[in-house]
Amino acid sequence: MSDTAKKNKEIVREIFEKIVNGGDADLAAKFYKKDYIQHNPNVPQGLEGLQGLIRGMHQMWPNVKCEIELMNAEDDMVWLYCKWSGNEPKEGPRLLYTAEIFRVEDGMMAEHWDVLHYEQN
Repeated sequence: MSDTAKKNKEIVREIFEKIVNGGDADLAAKFYKKDYIQHNPNVPQGLEGLQGLIRGMHQMWPNVKCEIELMNAEDDMVWLYCKWSGNEPKEGPRLLYTAEIFRVEDGMMAEHWDVLHYEQN
């Protein structure tokens, strides 16, 4: 694995620890390009859209936890398989599994793709 791929994995792991699990939406400005491209049509585009998503997710799902079960990288691409858990007030306990793919450009998140699978408990 190249040094670039290793560094990109470290960046993505830090994002999931501090921003996704930690809820620090402001910190996203350190890691995401302003014109960040989101390929999920249900998620807003750009850094501000992502920050709004993180804030909203932590308001609605305050005990959300994402565990990275698999992670790999090659050049500027990092992909993950994640298990999400928590308790959404409206729907009760559930698990969510996602495949996440990021393109990293100059140490910043430039693009994201995902696939989601919900499982009611």
